[in-house]
Amino acid sequence: MAEEAIIRKLVADGDGTGDDRRIVQLFQLIIMLSKSNADTKSITHKILINLDQIELSFQKQAQISAITEIEIANYEQLCTEIDEMITQNNSKMDAVKRELAEAKQIRKNRQEYDALAKLIKEKPSRAETSKRLKLLQDELEEAYAKQKMLEQRLIEKRKNMYTLAVLLDNLEEMNKEAEDVPMSEGDDASPAGAVPSSSAGSLK
Repeated sequence: MAEEAIIRKLVADGDGTGDDRRIVQLFQLIIMLSKSNADTKSITHKILINLDQIELSFQKQAQISAITEIEIANYEQLCTEIDEMITQNNSKMDAVKRELAEAKQIRKNRQEYDALAKLIKEKPSRAETSKRLKLLQDELEEAYAKQKMLEQRLIEKRKNMYTLAVLLDNLEEMNKEAEDVPMSEGDDASPAGAVPSSSAGSLK
């Protein structure tokens, strides 16, 4: 009784498409097989072909589902890594800003040292003046070396930010490619016994 209700519902819904159509056809063939004047051999052969097509379709769907889950896991892991990189780079950018402010202060001090050294040179030579000038020159050289170091670190930070931007562009391209992957099979049935040719290659 339940089988008859299912058959009536499927017939009322129409042939449908894809797997639904094959299942409806399978029920129709079974009904035809129960008739006394039916060609049993021909109908049985069609039923077997229909079952093979349904099984092949299910296998394809299972493979696509498994590949999709793997890709989702990969994207989630990649998003986690990118979030961590963004957090780290934000911290690095804050550090670079502080270093840049310090470099500006060093440059300002250097200008003051140059002005003072010039003023000292214009005065008559004295032992204390020479000693102070030497100290100022040492401080200036140290400040200049520190400034060069900070500038080099700033260049490295900019390179890191460029690498992150390239990575984000690659992720966006991967998402666009993933959206083009078909999530279901079409209406055309594949031959029985054929090896499923899933779209795994395009999901790599």
